[in-house]
Amino acid sequence: MRKIKLILLFCAVFLSILLLTSDKDRIQADDDDSNFTNLVVFARFAGETEFINDVYEGSSVRKITDNSYNAGSYSVGDYYRCVSDNKLRMRSVYLYDNGGSIVLSHPRGYYAEYSDINTIGYKDASERASRMYELRQEWSEAVNNAISSGNKISDYNDTVYYDYGVLDKDNNGTIDSITIIYKNNESGNISVSWSSPLWNYTDYANNISVNTGKKTINSYKYVQITNSYCKPDGDTNGYLFKDGDDQVFVSIATAVHEMGHIMGLKDLYNSKNASPVYFMSVMAKHISPVPQFMSLKEKEVLGWADENDIKTILSEGEYSLKALGTSGTDNITGYKMDIPEKGKTLYLEYRNFEDNGNKYDSQYKQMFKINGNRVDKIPLKSGLVCYLIDSDTKFPSNMYFSSPKWNYEVLGGQYNTKADAALGIGEDIWIYGDIYISVNSIENNILTFEIKGGIPEHIHSGGVATCISRAVCEVCHEEYGELNKDNHKLQHVEAKAATVTQEGNIEYYYCSLCLKYFADSNASKQIDKDSVVTSKLTPEIIEGDKCIIDKNSDKAITIKSNAAFSDFVKVELDGRELVKDKDYTVKAGSIIVTLNPDLIKKLSTGEHVIGIVSSSGTASAHFTVKEPETESIKETETESIKESETVMESTKGTELETESIKESETETISQIESETTSQYTFDENETNASSINTGDRNHGKLWLVIAIIALAGCIAAAVMYVVSKRK
Repeated sequence: MRKIKLILLFCAVFLSILLLTSDKDRIQADDDDSNFTNLVVFARFAGETEFINDVYEGSSVRKITDNSYNAGSYSVGDYYRCVSDNKLRMRSVYLYDNGGSIVLSHPRGYYAEYSDINTIGYKDASERASRMYELRQEWSEAVNNAISSGNKISDYNDTVYYDYGVLDKDNNGTIDSITIIYKNNESGNISVSWSSPLWNYTDYANNISVNTGKKTINSYKYVQITNSYCKPDGDTNGYLFKDGDDQVFVSIATAVHEMGHIMGLKDLYNSKNASPVYFMSVMAKHISPVPQFMSLKEKEVLGWADENDIKTILSEGEYSLKALGTSGTDNITGYKMDIPEKGKTLYLEYRNFEDNGNKYDSQYKQMFKINGNRVDKIPLKSGLVCYLIDSDTKFPSNMYFSSPKWNYEVLGGQYNTKADAALGIGEDIWIYGDIYISVNSIENNILTFEIKGGIPEHIHSGGVATCISRAVCEVCHEEYGELNKDNHKLQHVEAKAATVTQEGNIEYYYCSLCLKYFADSNASKQIDKDSVVTSKLTPEIIEGDKCIIDKNSDKAITIKSNAAFSDFVKVELDGRELVKDKDYTVKAGSIIVTLNPDLIKKLSTGEHVIGIVSSSGTASAHFTVKEPETESIKETETESIKESETVMESTKGTELETESIKESETETISQIESETTSQYTFDENETNASSINTGDRNHGKLWLVIAIIALAGCIAAAVMYVVSKRK
């Protein structure tokens, strides 16, 4: 039995060491500059084997995924950094279930369309919708179980972990984004059609709940994607790609497009897959494997372009702008102009698809197929791209529109793909009425164009004038009109009573714009700043008043004022200013002044007045200096010695006499304390103490008496012990 216990103890210790070592291998992630977190979760269906460690072209699925979202030269995270001018800084993290993917309870075919070879699939639209909901519930429950089981979010390799709080970077109570990546379909009996439960799409799911330790956050928007890594025969060419750093990645076009939906962007094609924007935005027809930029209007609605980037055209003339997504200049990136008669707004941007354009628009990317060949480029024409959008539209969308009444469309071009829609040097386009636009020059990513025709007169509108600024037009963002001297931004300040240490104030109103003060909420009576302040109360002495001190005692006097230490000015004695650090010292708490003994020795006997001067007033105290009583002290000490010697002789008596000695000693001590002169004598209103014991008195003979009594007690005890033994 003892051996069994030892074996069990050894196993427990070994297991503990193993667990501690395993946890030690995982390290806490360092902070980075990300402001958006995408949670990646791998999932597989019932009956399927684990896939995250499957290797293609020397890289595991989890590594290929991380290259595609985080690490690659072309990745989802890098795309949004570029297109947002670094305003959106995405980082993708991972949730594993015991180091692997989450497992769903149904096989893949359950969520696919019914067929002769997939007899468990859905048969109609109603059943399809039901199973789409069921699929969302399944993976949500699996994710919740993985979290409740103690799995941490980590990097792709599960070696660096993150706090769950990073999932809600904007602190709105929801996970920024979730991406569910299903295992690649290796079965030939599954057909996935558009809008089916297994299609790549973005949707809402609020079923996941995470306790971060500080709060609870819930899921909100998610993306589901199924990537393919090779053909059925294992050929990866056309499925996998390599960047200039030889990192393997899958096409990120779909992931970037769906992440645009997470941001709030809409599809720029309709249900028939027709689009009047096509290659001019990733939200229309995304180029694979690496997509092109979104349009300027979409950047504007996401807050990645503002009035400094997009100017309003108010008149005919020549204008210049830089290529979208290029850096190195502070030039304008776009223009817009309302056309009220048409109910449209014109947007103009310069797109450069050549090798000196932005890295995602450029069709000369450092991107290669697995066979080593460069990925084929799509011939897109660079130049000025003209869009028309329904005025007052926030998020462009063509899902429920069709030709010729589109919500958002690119003008010009002969091809439906809009590959040739951009205007080059010397080319022009008719916009509406008499309005024409022509391109004059393109140089160093700067395009200059001219606009002519019946441009409607711009009438400023919107905005509010204040006491210091004119109104700003909500269309052209320029100031117009006059100041409104009565439009203040008032802050109400309650009345506050002054104290010794702080000034007070009357009730008043303060304008944070013009910085003026007013007596009323209507700002009808302006007052001076100084008039709202009430002075601090006059300080008082709170310790040390009316004390008495011997002139030659070598003791200091400490006096305390309740004024703020920061208000201290000086110290006066009998109307004469004293010298700091020579005559006195001062320290905080309110103001504590200590007169030096050398100064006290120079003072005449009698009453003196000390004034602690502060910026808020003077606090005065009185103290008395008296001559020392040396003869009285000597007589008292002589009498004490005699009485002590008498006590010592009396110890030779009986036990009753010993008790008498104790009483006599007590009376002697009291007499000595009452007759010995103290350091200070205070007014009875200030303190009840008549003296302060400084520890200077020496009672050596008294201690000798106590020692003799103790010795006598010991002898008596010994005698009694011997007597009892003899008996």
